[in-house]
Amino acid sequence: MKLRCQSVGEIDSRSGALGGGADLGPRRNRLYQTSTMAALLDAVYDGETTLDELLMHGNFGLGTFNALDGEMIVNDSVIHQFRADGQAGRVPGSLKTPFACVTFFQPEKEYVIDTPCDKEGFEEIVNRLVDNPNLFAAVRFTGLFEKVETRTVFCQCHPYPPMLEVVSRQPTMQLGSSSGTMLGFRTPPYMQGVNVAGYHLHFLTEDGRRGGHVTDYRVKQGRLEVGIISDVEIQLPRTEQFAKANLTPENIHEAIRVAEGG
Repeated sequence: MKLRCQSVGEIDSRSGALGGGADLGPRRNRLYQTSTMAALLDAVYDGETTLDELLMHGNFGLGTFNALDGEMIVNDSVIHQFRADGQAGRVPGSLKTPFACVTFFQPEKEYVIDTPCDKEGFEEIVNRLVDNPNLFAAVRFTGLFEKVETRTVFCQCHPYPPMLEVVSRQPTMQLGSSSGTMLGFRTPPYMQGVNVAGYHLHFLTEDGRRGGHVTDYRVKQGRLEVGIISDVEIQLPRTEQFAKANLTPENIHEAIRVAEGG
């Protein structure tokens, strides 16, 4: 079966990274992040960054929307929003995000997966390609999946409940055999709380209609692309919500594990 994959050059040309001098294009494989995961856990669900502003910092990534209104995936500068029913749709650039991570994705390592592997096997391949546990990595797999399990958070109303209360009620969806794109980031352990230590991945079906936050999967065959990240910018909100947030809870490792479905 012939897989539908975009070339590295095509990705770069869309982001404006090819052509003219290197200094004129965006900074590739540089992580830009709004707020922190610890803030999201403490119900800081309203941010100041619009989606249009977010795309100025990257064409690839993930996050959520104000009021925790679903999951976000950014691929080739197109943002999709997954609502609680798992359906995906495009969104206006005026919407805002309380937490998102993006980069101008430039694959440095590529690997063809031609035999099925589960979540642990997939992560082992990425870890070997990066070969440095203390750096971030942007990860994209395009191809066929034997199964994909996703979940999507519900939109919340004031007063906002803590995130662990929200995720305890969220539905999970089994997509089964499907084709699409799974992308996101691998974050080093020492950044837990600032981001999500380990793998944080979202999925979008090939037809762009379904997906969400990935909790489990088994890939069948396709192309894996990895960009290694050593340059990170974090923009912290200056809101009252953020000022009052508890960003150092005692149980943060377990809380993030539960919130992310690990």
